[in-house]
Amino acid sequence: MNAAKETYVPVGTTRSRYQAGIWSLVLLSADIANSTEQVGTDYVVMAGEEQAPRAEEEIRRFEEENRNWPLRKELPKFRLDAEQGRPPTVLMMGALLVFHQVTGPFSSHSEWFSRGAVDSRAILENGEWWRLVTALTLHSDPVHLLSNILIGGMVIHFLCRMFSTGPGWMLLVIAGTLGNYANVLAHGPGHISVGFSTAVFAAIGLLCGSQLKMFNLRAIVLPLGAGVALLAMLGSSGERTDLGAHLWGLIVGLVLGFCWNWFSVSILKAHDRGLSWLLGLAILVVFMAWYKAFTL
Repeated sequence: MNAAKETYVPVGTTRSRYQAGIWSLVLLSADIANSTEQVGTDYVVMAGEEQAPRAEEEIRRFEEENRNWPLRKELPKFRLDAEQGRPPTVLMMGALLVFHQVTGPFSSHSEWFSRGAVDSRAILENGEWWRLVTALTLHSDPVHLLSNILIGGMVIHFLCRMFSTGPGWMLLVIAGTLGNYANVLAHGPGHISVGFSTAVFAAIGLLCGSQLKMFNLRAIVLPLGAGVALLAMLGSSGERTDLGAHLWGLIVGLVLGFCWNWFSVSILKAHDRGLSWLLGLAILVVFMAWYKAFTL
């Protein structure tokens, strides 16, 4: 005598064929026979009537344990976040332009340049560290200034959209300062230079360095292209432009960008209100450096 055919009942319904297939595999792994039928736009997973309660429980437990799967990969802050708003790049570049109107172009008789330019002898022998910062705000000529404002402003705006404004400008000041210091060490006493372009190349390094872990070629091409364009505009013009400082700014930026890529997620999670206050700190560092320069 043949046994009666077992009755199958629905244990799960979804509009995703893929999801229905997953549920079917889950039930098979639990040794529950099942089948899948399409009913209109839905896919219904069926199991034997006696096994139905256990089948429903297996599906429920699977969904509960995997509701956050697959994990979304946390990108290294290299994305345009709407909540960051519009970085004050134009305002900051405008400040450089206004400051140049005050200081004028390079002159050996200028108090601004004599106190604020990178002078490797004064830095290494007299400890005048503030020159590493103040020199970033000085420009030898209008070509040097406009190159930094136009191309550099674009790169820095992009940097602030990726890193957010506060960390972006703080890292920029740090990388530009360290780039100047590395250049001083490389040249030794007797070297003089000025220019915000060290910070601009540091920004390029920060952008590229933040992508090294992801090997994101597309994200690296734009900042590197801007760097090539900036070099083409600057060339060897400008009495106090310094290609060595550009190189060291780029190298330091790469290192800091790579480090930021590793630590930014935990840093930002620890500061729910953001790090916009770092913009004010960056401005304060520049102000205090100039204050030190004129109170020596």
